[in-house]
Amino acid sequence: MKKATMLMLGSLLAMTTLAGCGSGGGQSASQSSSADSAQGSSNQTIKLTMEDRLLETSTDGSVIAHRKMIDEFKKEHPNVEISEESLQDATYKTKIKTLAAGNDLPDVFELLGSDAQMFAENKLIMPLDDILNQDPDWKKGFIPSTLNDFTVNGQLTGAPMQMLSTSLIFYNKAIFDKVGITKFPSTWNEFIAAINTLKEKGYIPIALGNKDKWVAESCILSELGDRFTGTDWFNSIKNHQGAKFTDKPFVDALAALQQLSKIGAFNTDVNSIDNNQQRTLYYNGKAAMFFEGDWAISSLNSEAPQEIKDNTHLAILPTVEGGAGKANVVSGGAAWAFAINANLKGDKLKAAIDLVKKLTGVEEANVAAENNAVAATVPTNYDKSKVAPLFNEYLEMFQKLQLSPIYDAQLSPAVIETMNNGLQDLLIQGKTPEQLAKEIQDTYEGA
Repeated sequence: MKKATMLMLGSLLAMTTLAGCGSGGGQSASQSSSADSAQGSSNQTIKLTMEDRLLETSTDGSVIAHRKMIDEFKKEHPNVEISEESLQDATYKTKIKTLAAGNDLPDVFELLGSDAQMFAENKLIMPLDDILNQDPDWKKGFIPSTLNDFTVNGQLTGAPMQMLSTSLIFYNKAIFDKVGITKFPSTWNEFIAAINTLKEKGYIPIALGNKDKWVAESCILSELGDRFTGTDWFNSIKNHQGAKFTDKPFVDALAALQQLSKIGAFNTDVNSIDNNQQRTLYYNGKAAMFFEGDWAISSLNSEAPQEIKDNTHLAILPTVEGGAGKANVVSGGAAWAFAINANLKGDKLKAAIDLVKKLTGVEEANVAAENNAVAATVPTNYDKSKVAPLFNEYLEMFQKLQLSPIYDAQLSPAVIETMNNGLQDLLIQGKTPEQLAKEIQDTYEGA
């Protein structure tokens, strides 16, 4: 994402905050007019199936917004019956690929950026370009780069639902002050020194829950890797232009991650707990930091004790000596979108389109903003009194940042599976950085 786009998003969000405004496919279901069926004028019940990772128990602001939009859609479309299944992240990723392999995808589902090309080339999902162009208001609401993230061979594969920064560091300034760390480290060596100090004083320096395998990669390595390799290296990898995972800068990034483990930066049960449990360690005051994306801002605001909320601030990884990456870069992007089954027709297709528009429009963005989350659409009218101070801190920081790629949103599923499995071993000293790099490269070459 270009810096200008980042500035535009941050500025628009900040301006609206300051303004203080209130806030399974495959079969056609009905042959009645598609123009009025989604508005409830048809007596025919339209049944839509839906799969996602948006658990009803989640405190993520984007999920809260999603739930509200689903409820409103049902009221506005009484003849549309939605059968929605929401699954844990890892379970969902496995199931949606299984459904795709059997050509049994739901009518509407979440699409991961790294899966977009595979789904599009196998004609499993409906291109959205014509649909988007027929609704200029919907189209112009999107942050332009989010649409680019889901454009494959010139076609839009899904409607983006969010704009993420995945590698934020949440840290407790009161703990830092207590152990004598007066400012957040600005270099890798300072970061290591701070971790050693926190460890000596009895704290878990960084709470990490990598049970579902994606956190270490998406929330740490995506940014740490860029610090060493720079984004040009990643683009060469993605476009098969000569870069290799066995290149020294990437191996050095893996070594840096393992270094954190070796010096005791993480809790010992790193592969046995998930990201929700890593936050619990932080909420209990046992851990001084945790890595997660901006979605955790709303979760922290809903779940953490007031003392923890009052003392929590945000940072990104410091620079590394000799690294090719820039200091003001954080891994981020749209990552997820809503896709429509390519087999839908008639009234069922019309209802699915209306549902996707509801879930990715400006109304959803306003609700997300009030719940401390950034949608793929720019909010226009939300209540600033509902916004947490940490979210305002994030918006201010966001304006100064550029984005680097999220590994699991852009690399092939096979490469990510090898990487994620290997990182679990790396974190417990079961594999060397060189061994893991070679395994990833072998998968990359065979994919």
